[in-house]
Amino acid sequence: MKKNSFYIPELDSLRFFAFLLVLIHHAGYSDLSDAWVVTAKYGWMGVDLFLCLSAFLFARLLFVEYRETGTLAVKNFYIRRAFRIWPLYFFFTILAVTLTVQREGWSDSLLTRGLGMLTFTDNFMAARWGYNNAILYANHLWTISYEEQVYLLIPWVLLFLYRRKPMTAGWLLLGAGLLGMSIRAWMIYRQIGHPDIWVLPFTHFDSVLGGIVIGLGIFDKYLKKIPNLLWLSLGILALWQVTHLPNVTKIQWELMLTYPLVGIGTSLIIYSLTQGNIWAVSPLLRNKALAYLGKISYGLYVYHKLGIFLAYKTIKPYMEPTRELAYPLAGLALSFVITVVISSISYEAFEKAFLRMKDRFAIIHSRPV
Repeated sequence: MKKNSFYIPELDSLRFFAFLLVLIHHAGYSDLSDAWVVTAKYGWMGVDLFLCLSAFLFARLLFVEYRETGTLAVKNFYIRRAFRIWPLYFFFTILAVTLTVQREGWSDSLLTRGLGMLTFTDNFMAARWGYNNAILYANHLWTISYEEQVYLLIPWVLLFLYRRKPMTAGWLLLGAGLLGMSIRAWMIYRQIGHPDIWVLPFTHFDSVLGGIVIGLGIFDKYLKKIPNLLWLSLGILALWQVTHLPNVTKIQWELMLTYPLVGIGTSLIIYSLTQGNIWAVSPLLRNKALAYLGKISYGLYVYHKLGIFLAYKTIKPYMEPTRELAYPLAGLALSFVITVVISSISYEAFEKAFLRMKDRFAIIHSRPV
């Protein structure tokens, strides 16, 4: 039986730009460039772009499956996610733990965070003990635990919503959003410190919720009345506005604006790119090189902290850190190159085999391996 397919190459390129934001956020910056400072400080929005993309694709792909079969093969969904996420994640976790033990020896905190990573509860560990993961090059991987928790629920949530009228589904999602915002408001009122709100899926949910909304097409008949370029512009404007609000590290009432604006911004950007040609933007995002970088974006994200470490270790003997522009610029550029090289090798030599296995359990084909 021939399987249906659903693939939008622009979204692969968008994944790459989401990674690039995260890399800039983590790789350091120069105070001599205001634009660089702002991008680095708010580059965490790349994580939300990843989350929104995933939620959109799940909602859209699983709907095609539901329409074709009348139900969802939830077991197959879990198997596909395992083949996509687990091999690289566990490989890197073992590598990072090994490097940590070699450099710093064994510790109770390493055991605790290692168990958190192995059980996909590291985001709760981060909420309890902060980002300072005892495992080297792995303090960003709390997001994998976050995503696995979302993956556990999302097929059941979507199946429930598919069986409802679009307007009913919209009201249910609105109710869920208001509940999450109430919990967030309570945590702000209690001055519960960072990163609790940021790392927990029931308080940092806006981009996931937005991705589901546009994936379900609840507002399509209204959104289609306005040119896609305008939606893209409004999405970018929403993210730009976030940079004029206090950062997520500061527990203030402005966070009640920050998170929804990021959710709206990422959702509008993704919606606009899925609706057809946008002037020069769509041809740019269909570039094969960018699409390939998006295809390996999971590896880029997993390896980038190691890439940053190797880059600065390489340039330090040849360049003084006091060079305020050249040093961080060289560090960022070399971090990018090293991460791309490692991720490309990982994808071609390791991940592809598991992706082919994943495709055996797909009813609707998405990105080609």
